[in-house]
Amino acid sequence: MLLKPESPKFMERMTWLSSLPMVTTLLNGRHVIIDYMTEQQLTETYCMIQEAAQHGDGYGIDEFDSEKDFRREIEGSDCFAVVCKESGELLAGFILAISKFYRGASGVVDPFIIVKRSERNQKLGEFCMRKAIEFSVKIGYMGMYVDTFSNNIAVQRIIEKIGNFQQVGFLPLGGKLQNGQLVGSVIYYRDLSSITNDT
Repeated sequence: MLLKPESPKFMERMTWLSSLPMVTTLLNGRHVIIDYMTEQQLTETYCMIQEAAQHGDGYGIDEFDSEKDFRREIEGSDCFAVVCKESGELLAGFILAISKFYRGASGVVDPFIIVKRSERNQKLGEFCMRKAIEFSVKIGYMGMYVDTFSNNIAVQRIIEKIGNFQQVGFLPLGGKLQNGQLVGSVIYYRDLSSITNDT
């Protein structure tokens, strides 16, 4: 837990989490439900990440050797599913993992965002990034690091559009694509401490 159980912010977080699942509407008018991921949805998310890696879409081909490695990597994270209200189909997911870039207590988040391949080009990635920021504030994170492959122009455009992120670094070796090409990672940071919980 990021917050001490006796703190008012912890109680606020628990009240907010108890409001899940939540129903909202995408820009295209589609109704979706956001809730904690089920075990099955975690498996689906892993498969979506593997498919994205096969196409060089933001994840490295060697990022997770197995679903077990993936689950170990996100252990202790808050994992959210974006599901079509009508069909129950998983459309996208966002995982709020504790950042490895921050060396203090778990106060900085690193979001994993994945959109089902068949659901792309509908602004779901931007929707998930905005929700990741909103939920991170409500959970109590003070900052967010986003690292994305240098060839992932879509995520970089989303970050620029949302605004208030600062590019703080570049790693020359970020990951390996399906074709064996090595790509760098661009690292962004956003201070969340000044955002109110009313977002």
